[in-house]
Amino acid sequence: MLADRNCYLERGSSKVLDFGCGDGRHVYEYRDRGFDAYGFEIRPAPVLRQGEDEKRFGLALTGKPADVPEFEVSASDYKIPFSDNFFDFIFSTSTLEHVQDHGLAFAETARVLKPGGVAIHTFPARYRPIEPHMYVPLGGAIQSYPWFLLWACLGVRNEFQKDMAPVECAKRNFHYSRSGIKYPKLKNILSLARAHYRDVDIAARSWERGCYGYVSLKGLLLSLPMFHRYYSRMDTVVLFLKK
Repeated sequence: MLADRNCYLERGSSKVLDFGCGDGRHVYEYRDRGFDAYGFEIRPAPVLRQGEDEKRFGLALTGKPADVPEFEVSASDYKIPFSDNFFDFIFSTSTLEHVQDHGLAFAETARVLKPGGVAIHTFPARYRPIEPHMYVPLGGAIQSYPWFLLWACLGVRNEFQKDMAPVECAKRNFHYSRSGIKYPKLKNILSLARAHYRDVDIAARSWERGCYGYVSLKGLLLSLPMFHRYYSRMDTVVLFLKK
């Protein structure tokens, strides 16, 4: 994707941040390929290969253990623990749909990114036909208890809900929709990003090109403006940001 956008990193010197790194898998993938990679999470989730790697993972501590599924971080505590203008490239995969304050997230990622540096964020679109965490149809856009109860009664469950009664499943999904995911409209996401980045663009073509090339049907269809709009609203949002 970077090459498609005429942007390049240098092995050994370019600093990379995985924003919302989870267990740190992507951080190690970049490090194995010679990049100076780091990770950021709001909970102590990274699985370290060795103890000294701890310095490569920054946390916004929540004061709660990692197995508690409530990770609320106040604005005063939400700070990526790296210095200003530190990274050449920041990326996230399936992270921004969990962020509760996108303006604050964009502000912090822009702060630690070098002038001229770029960021790429990919995450599910608000109107994706099947919300990818709860598996509820249009669960990113319609987040009411009756809607969740309807689909729970019809047997819709994710892998953690197989034995739940419909009412309990609907309650869990409704709570999760209020505390664990957030899908602002695309225009609102772009507006928040533009407050902190010089260039803001939807890069769906670069995403499909980088993953599959134009061999894929989606790659071919993305040359059509109508499908490009559909893709960013009903499939995957791919943000390309430049400071």
